[in-house]
Amino acid sequence: MERQGVATVLPDGRNGSGENRFSVVARSTLPEEITTRLLALIRSRELRPGDKLPAERTLAAMMDVSRPVLREALRALALMKVVDIRQGSGTYVTSLEPTQLVSHLEFAFSMDSVALVQVLEARRVVEVGNARLAALRIGDSGIGELESILSRLAAAVDDPAVFGDLDIAFHDAICAAAGNFLLTQFMAIVNTLGRVSRARTGAVRGVREATLRDHARILEALRARDADAAAEAMREHLDRVGQSLESWIQHDGHEDGPVASEPQA
Repeated sequence: MERQGVATVLPDGRNGSGENRFSVVARSTLPEEITTRLLALIRSRELRPGDKLPAERTLAAMMDVSRPVLREALRALALMKVVDIRQGSGTYVTSLEPTQLVSHLEFAFSMDSVALVQVLEARRVVEVGNARLAALRIGDSGIGELESILSRLAAAVDDPAVFGDLDIAFHDAICAAAGNFLLTQFMAIVNTLGRVSRARTGAVRGVREATLRDHARILEALRARDADAAAEAMREHLDRVGQSLESWIQHDGHEDGPVASEPQA
């Protein structure tokens, strides 16, 4: 049954107008070009989340390429989380959620200190603005949620993994209070890419204790509905996180370096 709002893909690859959307690709074309062709169909919404691609043999014939070349292109798209190859069922376009599409980059970011610093730069840009908006829009329920998270953070200060999850929850709650859909999407991406740096700096108890104090100051400003104070408290918090990350990078990740000491408030 055709799903509402999704164009029909006939078994031979034709759309409702009789055109072959999976047009022939020259035999000399590299798998990257096939990948680009399929991505273009997704960008133009001719292929949508959940759509099933034609069978491998059929799709290879439509594009006039060998099945091994097609498989290589599909594997690349699978690594990018754009398609889901299900054994015995077929190949489907994924949900294309932003967090899913960037999740495969986490390993690359873990190996690149410059990328980690750039993620923190992105957090500064997004989260200082989030704090300012949240101070103007947050309700009593939002304040109550942040108070609850802060209480659990204090109880988890000796558990880096739980503390890290609650740290993200605290920042997500502020973003939710800001009430901007696009900022929420940006934060989801930043959180996915920033888990590596959070794990490294948050492994040190002194950093976790400083984070707890910073979060208390941010909450105090939000409770007072003071946009300037909330933005400044968030900026100071992220500056402190940046100092810890840079110290970790300079000492090649050894926890016996300066990052292990109590950060200056």
